[in-house]
Amino acid sequence: DMQPDTVLKADRGASTGVRTSESGPDLTAALTQSIQEFLQESKSEIRQGLGSNNWVVSGAHTATGKPLLANDTHLELSIPSIWYELHLTAPGWDVKGVTFPGAPMIVIGHNDHIAWGFTNSGADVQDLYVETFNPASPDEYRVKGAWTKAQVIDETIRIKGQPDEHLKIVVTRHGPIVHREGDKAYALRWTATEPGGLANSYNWLGKARNWKEFREIMRHVWGPGQNAVYADVEGNIGYVMAARVPIRKKGHGEVPVPGDTDDYEWTGYIPFDQLPQALNPESGLIVTANARVVGPNYKPYLTDRWEEPYRTARIYDLLHDRHDLRPEDMLKVQTDTYSYPHLFLADQLMAAEKIAQPTDPRARTLIEGLKDWNGIADARSPEVSFLNAARRVAIDLLLEPFLGKDTNLYHWRSTAFLQKVLTDRPAKWLPAAYKNYDELLAAAADLAVANLAEQTKSGRVEDWAWKCFNSLDMFHPLGHDGLLKRFLSITDKPQAGTVYSVRAATKHHGPAMRFVGNPGNWDESILLIPAGQSGQPGSSHYSDQFSYWYEGKPVFAAFSDAAQANARRHALILKPGS
Repeated sequence: DMQPDTVLKADRGASTGVRTSESGPDLTAALTQSIQEFLQESKSEIRQGLGSNNWVVSGAHTATGKPLLANDTHLELSIPSIWYELHLTAPGWDVKGVTFPGAPMIVIGHNDHIAWGFTNSGADVQDLYVETFNPASPDEYRVKGAWTKAQVIDETIRIKGQPDEHLKIVVTRHGPIVHREGDKAYALRWTATEPGGLANSYNWLGKARNWKEFREIMRHVWGPGQNAVYADVEGNIGYVMAARVPIRKKGHGEVPVPGDTDDYEWTGYIPFDQLPQALNPESGLIVTANARVVGPNYKPYLTDRWEEPYRTARIYDLLHDRHDLRPEDMLKVQTDTYSYPHLFLADQLMAAEKIAQPTDPRARTLIEGLKDWNGIADARSPEVSFLNAARRVAIDLLLEPFLGKDTNLYHWRSTAFLQKVLTDRPAKWLPAAYKNYDELLAAAADLAVANLAEQTKSGRVEDWAWKCFNSLDMFHPLGHDGLLKRFLSITDKPQAGTVYSVRAATKHHGPAMRFVGNPGNWDESILLIPAGQSGQPGSSHYSDQFSYWYEGKPVFAAFSDAAQANARRHALILKPGS
């Protein structure tokens, strides 16, 4: 660990200290297989784990009369953390928050005038075009009846201890080819690959001092599409959805479209002033959690990739009638583990049992236990495990007549679909094997307990606690097995909550940071990451924030000079060598 007031001078001519192949074993190479297996397992989880919460309340809802802003981004949980805490001071800059290690400036945080936070908006900014290639000349593709030469890029990939590999990238007028089937290929058009698409404008928000300047910076954002909430010291709160969202000549890009015609081309981008925005709404409350932010009549088209509304609804319910909120209360909302859809399903199962009882006595016991369940997804609860299993089985039973055994491919808003079907009970969705939906729910309950018994290798309800299925594993890239796992990673930690809770919780994904901005007193803002600032095993700061993050306790982030002087324990000053 650093000593107080240490001064380190970088000598440009000094030894790098890099270990060579002659000086010792290559640990990274030895662990390559373990890392590759982990990445393969994480592919589907990464896609499902994307999401976040943010909200802002006006002074009418707080104890101080000043706004409060909260943000927690739901990403893969790892050690070191994805985010890095930073306080940046320079001429014209005094901004604190989180950034990506090695990246310039602050992504989410506050300066001395404003605070801001993000969630993914799900804006639809990608289309696939079906291109037809010339069998006689493989680098030519058809455009409006004529063959056109594609751009071909040779990418050289250096591989340690092996010959270079070459990757041929073929680019059409729509973008790079991402999949090929003989003479047919799929080109991806994506705003990120357009000229200027990778310009990073979000990081300039640390320079903004008011709503007008904040909005002007957001005007220049290309992406990724974000829901941005805003608060300032003057008491204003606001919201902007920023991104370059394409205007399509035809269709919405839901499926691959013909690429040899101009019928499906982009004609421009939605003007910034037409994107969803709000300033000081009458309710004094703005909440986004990846769910729909516009009504069904909003034009033009933004996306159909809204997430389910459960986190948004819970946040609103916890905040809308409060008038005494403090930063700690915002943190309590961020760590709330109530699960609306599981409570809905519990009510459905209890009502169905009066008409069609499950045959398995364990299912009947668990349904009886639901009468006293309050909707909190406690890690010790077997009822939560049962409800989660029954939810998935019920979806499978409804979809199998249409999708066969491929029902696992359908995830997006599947629980909202289940809730809609069980509420309306339309005859067209009821499988022929059941006389009514109560019988379907009884069958789902029986199959759910059978699945739980198989997964746990135990027939005892007592062995089906939610922690057996949803314990936290936060891995270091090199710490997936053996002693390195014990030394580098944090694993097998029981955790409450479901993916539908505000504290969105899965085994490898969840809140990768928590931030509460307090314009009434910046020194009482909260900033947390899951493990610690240091990526150096053995450092006292390697995982010193974990208990605060895990238990939902605040870490107040000093901002003023006086508060920082009082909080400082070490100082490391880096000066360039001569």
